[in-house]
Amino acid sequence: MGLTDFTLRRLAPAAAATTAAAWAGVTTLNDDWDDYFHRHAPPSASTTDDASEQRPERIVILGSGWAALSALRKCAGPNKSVVVVSPRPHFLYTPLLASSSVGTITLRSACRRRESSSSLPVHPAAGVLERGDHHPPIGVRAAEGIVEKAAERAASATFVRADAREVDLAERVVRATTDSDGMMLELSYDKLVVAVGSQANTFGIPGVQEHALFLKEAEDSAKLHARLLSNLEKAAALSHQGEKYCAEIDRLLKVVVVGGGPTGVELSAELADFAHNDVARRYGRDISDRIRIVLVEAMPRILAPFDESLANVAKEHLIFKGVDVRTGAAVTHVDAKDVTLAPSTPRSATAEQRAAAAAAAESEEVGALVWAAGIGARPLVKKLAKSLGQTDMRGLIVDEDLKVKGAEGVYAVGDAALSGFPPTAQVAAQQGKHVGRAIRDGTDTKFEYRHAGSLCSLGSGNGIAQLTNGFGGGAFNVWDALGAPTVGRDGKEVALTGRPAFVLWRSLYWTKLLSASSRLSLGSDWMRARLSGRDVVEPVLKRTVTLKLPVESFGTELKRNDTIRLVNKTEALATAAATDSAEGKRKKRFWFF
Repeated sequence: MGLTDFTLRRLAPAAAATTAAAWAGVTTLNDDWDDYFHRHAPPSASTTDDASEQRPERIVILGSGWAALSALRKCAGPNKSVVVVSPRPHFLYTPLLASSSVGTITLRSACRRRESSSSLPVHPAAGVLERGDHHPPIGVRAAEGIVEKAAERAASATFVRADAREVDLAERVVRATTDSDGMMLELSYDKLVVAVGSQANTFGIPGVQEHALFLKEAEDSAKLHARLLSNLEKAAALSHQGEKYCAEIDRLLKVVVVGGGPTGVELSAELADFAHNDVARRYGRDISDRIRIVLVEAMPRILAPFDESLANVAKEHLIFKGVDVRTGAAVTHVDAKDVTLAPSTPRSATAEQRAAAAAAAESEEVGALVWAAGIGARPLVKKLAKSLGQTDMRGLIVDEDLKVKGAEGVYAVGDAALSGFPPTAQVAAQQGKHVGRAIRDGTDTKFEYRHAGSLCSLGSGNGIAQLTNGFGGGAFNVWDALGAPTVGRDGKEVALTGRPAFVLWRSLYWTKLLSASSRLSLGSDWMRARLSGRDVVEPVLKRTVTLKLPVESFGTELKRNDTIRLVNKTEALATAAATDSAEGKRKKRFWFF
């Protein structure tokens, strides 16, 4: 009784206070207080033909990444009808893809899982991605928590799994295709948010698109994981066949990572940890000692966003872990089993310099090549940019309010926008929230980016961090107390290295997850990897066909959302035939894309 009384009187209040403080800290860090304390603006002036009846303002959001979901969370309000359109039916936590590709965490932790809800209609999915028989699917068949919460605040909120193909600025209509043959959606909008992100940029290098592995989607991580484990199994089997397969074993166990940014560095560090620990335990030192990890960067140094001193710390740490770091090297050709590298040359290089670099090119056999060397605009963004007369096809040119220049009612955020800010998740999330608030409140304001810092994990409990010195200028400076040196051009940033930076990296990304279940799953994965090693079960990409529906969606029922109009094959063909021959051919290709 005494112990129970002590628990109720002492520990329970302390636990409650700690939980409340943690919630307040996460809410402050994520700038989400207006989710709880905000008085919505009066309904917008959008009306139907009958002036006495107001219709909800139609908002279409293209994408399901950082920027798109941040915009959704903020824009949902009274008299708002919101539709989110994306071919990816889950939120992907891209900073964790490097960890999931070697089994440090499972893909279900890197993706925002759909949670069932009896209060919302369910449209069964046309297919899901599975990680073997004992893992739950990461894209499941019911309403997603964020859309569900938005539907509670807005007139309607619906997610539709479709691929946006065209934006008709004159008619204010988005046209999107679905998995169903000949089925197209037409989505009318008053406000459009283009947040489709970016895709890998191969720079036109021969063979990259056909033979390289990427790290942009959940499927990319699963493919890389499968390739690594498959090569390990083959190498282990060949190692028992004598010396005649030595060259093939060395090829299978060589991984080349192209791109010395945070993604490439974190992946190289994860691969090194995987080789030294899990491969050695499962396949033996004879195999783990033969693994070769090569990090290739065309620039003179890795980690360009960081101060040079921190980049050098990262490079030295990678070299200590056995990673071959090659700067000033460029990929010129990729085949199924080899890659050609040459000294990189600047854009201003002369013909003689380029010829000398080409003469010095050498080919190396590889078991896997991972391309993390840059991003480019998606086809929809390029098509829209071209229709606006832009000459720069890297993204949509926006003004200081993040409105697309020359397109009424259209915003662009994240990697889809040419806003002058770096293409990072931090920027995308802040821009999405800014645009969402502007739509919610009916007032456009200048976007102001608040840079909190940059983080990079180096594995083995190490990392680097370059943080904004938010506590400077006072009598007491917490960074001075910790002995953190100042870095950056103006000396207004501080540097952390080693375990403190690694703990900060994990803590920050843990708080950025979108649900308590995701945080619990991620924490469990980290604990499992620490205690019993990484997951070495080969992932299986599997499309499981369920009920075939014209449109996969969740949230507010489609029939209750007048933003969406279904166009079937017959109607599409009739529309195409009614136009002139040139326009008809163009639309016919579109219907059957």
